[in-house]
Amino acid sequence: MIVYRTATGDRLRDGVPQPPKVIGCGMLRSPFVVSSTHPPFSRFEMSVPSRKPSPNAMGVAPGEIKKHVGAVHVKGSLSLLERKVSNVLLLNAYEDLPNPEVFEHEIRLRTLADVAGFDSNDHALLRASLESLAGTTITWNILDAEGGEEWGVSTFLAQAVTRGGVCRYAYAPDLRKKLYNPEIYARINLSVQERFGSGYALALYENCVRFRKVGSTGWISVEQWRDLLGVEPGQYDSFKYLNRDVLKPAITEVNRFSDIRVSMERKREGRRVAALKFRIEESDQLQLDLGGGAKRAAQEAGSAGEFPGNLPDPRAMAPEPGDLLDPLQRRLVTFGLTEAQALDVATEYDAGRVEGNLAYVESEIERGRAISNVAAFTIGAIRTDYRGGGEAPIQREVAARKSAKERKAREADGARQRAEDASRTRKLRAEQETRTQSDARAARLDAAWSVLSDTERSGIETEVVERLRNELPYLYRTYETSGEDSVAVRTTLKAFRYEALDAHSPRD
Repeated sequence: MIVYRTATGDRLRDGVPQPPKVIGCGMLRSPFVVSSTHPPFSRFEMSVPSRKPSPNAMGVAPGEIKKHVGAVHVKGSLSLLERKVSNVLLLNAYEDLPNPEVFEHEIRLRTLADVAGFDSNDHALLRASLESLAGTTITWNILDAEGGEEWGVSTFLAQAVTRGGVCRYAYAPDLRKKLYNPEIYARINLSVQERFGSGYALALYENCVRFRKVGSTGWISVEQWRDLLGVEPGQYDSFKYLNRDVLKPAITEVNRFSDIRVSMERKREGRRVAALKFRIEESDQLQLDLGGGAKRAAQEAGSAGEFPGNLPDPRAMAPEPGDLLDPLQRRLVTFGLTEAQALDVATEYDAGRVEGNLAYVESEIERGRAISNVAAFTIGAIRTDYRGGGEAPIQREVAARKSAKERKAREADGARQRAEDASRTRKLRAEQETRTQSDARAARLDAAWSVLSDTERSGIETEVVERLRNELPYLYRTYETSGEDSVAVRTTLKAFRYEALDAHSPRD
C-alpha cells in the first residue's frame, strides 16, 4: 500500500481513488517549464546559453530545486508520488548537471523515499515510479535571444538502475543542459512539497509560488489550467465540477499547508468562464513549520554526504518580478504599472493591442497632453483600445460630452458671478442713497428743532416720552432711572423726535 504524509500527519491512500496524476513546476505539468507552443505562455520563452557554467554559476542554494521556465513539455502525466520522486532526483543531481564528466547520479532508495515523503518500505513501488519517469516523453521548443529555435525530444530519465538499495540514474545530455542552464527558474522547496497529499494542490502551488514576488499569475485560459493541474482529458469538462472537485479543494490545501495564500479570479466570455487568474500573497503563518520528515531525512543524508542538505527558506526562493516579465511586460512597467498589473494586462489582451495603445499613450505625452496618472491612463487606453486615431468613438463622445458639460458649468459660473456683482453694486448704490437721504433729513430736522420755542419743544418731548412708555416699556424703565444716558434710549428718543418734527413741520 502507498501512503503519503501531509502536514498534519494524515495518511492518504494511493489507489482508491487514484490520486490525480500530475507533474508540475514552472507553468506546466513538467517539472521544468512551459511549452512555447501555448501562446499565453510565450512570455516565458528564453535563451539558453551554449556555454557550460560552473556548478555554482547559477547560485544554487543547497536543498533547493531550480526549475526551467523555458519550453519543456511533458507528454503524458505522472502520479503524485512520481512527481515528488522526480523532484528529489533533480535536486540530488543538480550540482553535477553541468559537469560533462558526470553521467550518472546515485541516491539511496531509503533517502529517495524519505525525502519524497513516501512512507513505505516497498521498493518495488519506487522502481515503478522510476520506470514511469523513464517512459515519460519530454519535448522542448526554445527560442534564443536572436529568435533562433531549438526543438528536441527526450525521456525524463535516460536510464535508472537499482541495486543493493541504491538507485543509479541518468538524464539525456541535452536535457541536462536544459535542466541547469536557463536564466529563469521557479524554485520549489521539498519541505513544502512534503506537506501536500493532493496532486492538484501540489500542481497549483508550483504554478503560483513562482509569482509570489509579483502577486499574480496573469490570466490563463481554463483549458490551460486543466493541463497545468494535470486534469485528464474528458475529466471535469464542466467548469462547475472542475471548480468544485479540483480548484476549490486545491486552493484550500495550498492556503492551509503552504507558505503562500492564493485566491482565484474568473474572466467570463458571455456565460462561460474562459480564463482564471490567481492572486498570491505571503501566508500569515509566520511561524510556518517547514520541518518534517523530508527535511530531517535530507539533513541526515546531507551530513553523510549522500544528499544536498540545508533546505533554504522558501520565502527567499521566488524569482524577482523582472525575471518573470517579457520585454513587452517590462515596457508596461516603464509606464508606471506594477509588475502584477503588467502581467495581468499583457495576458488579457493580445500583444498588438497592447503595443498599439502604448504608442498612442506615448504620442499623447509627446504632444503635451497633461496626464496626471500615466499608469491609469495606460490601462484605460488598453482596455478601451484608444489606438488608431486617439480614443475610440465612444470614448471621444464621452470626452466631448464632458468638455461641453464643463464649458456650460464655466459659463453658468460666469453668469452667476456677474449677477452677484451687479446685485452687490445695486445694493451699495442703494445704501449710499439711503445714507445721503438720511443725512439730508437729519440736517433739515435739526434746523427745524433749533427754531422751535420752548413750549413747542416741551410738547414734542412729552409726546415722544409717552410714545416710549407705550411702545417700548422696557426702555422707558431705563429712561426713568437713567434718563438719556443709555445709548438705546437716546437713539430711540431722537428717532421719535424726528418723526414728530416730520409730522409738525411743513414739507419743502
